[in-house]
Amino acid sequence: MADESPTYPLIEAAIRLSRLPRLWTITIVAVVLLLLLILMAYLDGVLATLFEWSELRYLLFFIVFITYILLVHPFMVRSREQAVLAFKPLLSLEDDAFNKVAANISKPRRRSEWIAIFLGIAIFWGGIFQPWTVDWVSGNFWLTVYFVITAAIIYGLIGWLVYDTLIGIVRVSRLSRYGLKLDILDTEMLAPIARWSLGISLVFVGLLILSIIVMWEIMLDWRTITGYVIWICVTLLIFFLSMRSAHRAMSEAKKHKLRLARKQLVVFSRELEDRVAQGQLTGMSDLSSTITAWVTYEKRVKEAPTWPFNANIIRRLAMSVVVPAAVYLIKIISQFLVKFGI
Repeated sequence: MADESPTYPLIEAAIRLSRLPRLWTITIVAVVLLLLLILMAYLDGVLATLFEWSELRYLLFFIVFITYILLVHPFMVRSREQAVLAFKPLLSLEDDAFNKVAANISKPRRRSEWIAIFLGIAIFWGGIFQPWTVDWVSGNFWLTVYFVITAAIIYGLIGWLVYDTLIGIVRVSRLSRYGLKLDILDTEMLAPIARWSLGISLVFVGLLILSIIVMWEIMLDWRTITGYVIWICVTLLIFFLSMRSAHRAMSEAKKHKLRLARKQLVVFSRELEDRVAQGQLTGMSDLSSTITAWVTYEKRVKEAPTWPFNANIIRRLAMSVVVPAAVYLIKIISQFLVKFGI
């Protein structure tokens, strides 16, 4: 019987159904959403004054938000695949066995994806957006319908994106259970894992920046500020959580190397003491050089990092926190300037 398990994540599979180039498909989706918005305004009889509608920027934000997720997800997938490949030289697995493990990591679970989408709708759309509180009698019925439905789509996509991110982290972390042959003094081979972690964080930061740009009246509301702070904390947590398995493996490798170095230092130091006590001075130079070499090795191991990121990645992570804060500050300053007519 042929294997009927899905090959691509749900959203990716939906895009591939069009059989068009990905960028064309995403462009068509964005254009269709925009045309539907115009159609809803026409049905409400407010097409001529659509740009005066206070909620318009939220609807445009929804279209940009959906387009953004469709654009960035393939980069997340490729980055995760590169992170998986970084484990290949570190595992005692044959090519076929590794390919099977890698395929299991990438294999989507369609039922779980749908559950994540519906949970996103239930938690975010139902719990935060609360469609029953929307004003349905303001005269813009069809625009309100569009507003509510696109909000549901967005929150479903958020649920799916969070699920896809977390399941990727869990599956990649399982690779460390196979026993990694790590060289603690050469951690560059794990750099793709750090780049994958950074890429995930940047995607979530991008969502935050889009949200900040579209907000206006509630920028100084404590709930808005709390939400942004929590989002930044979650982004940082995702960055470190996605590298936790590599960090744990590197820490164990470091401890093993330190135990080895200290054991050898004890052995050779005792031999040195015994020779001095017995007055055997021959070969002392070689023994002293050996001890010096082990001391140097121990020092290098102590200084070796236990996280796979480098200074460049940390700088980018710091910028991913600074940029939203800067955008937020600019929005607040602009709000005050407009308020006081400056």
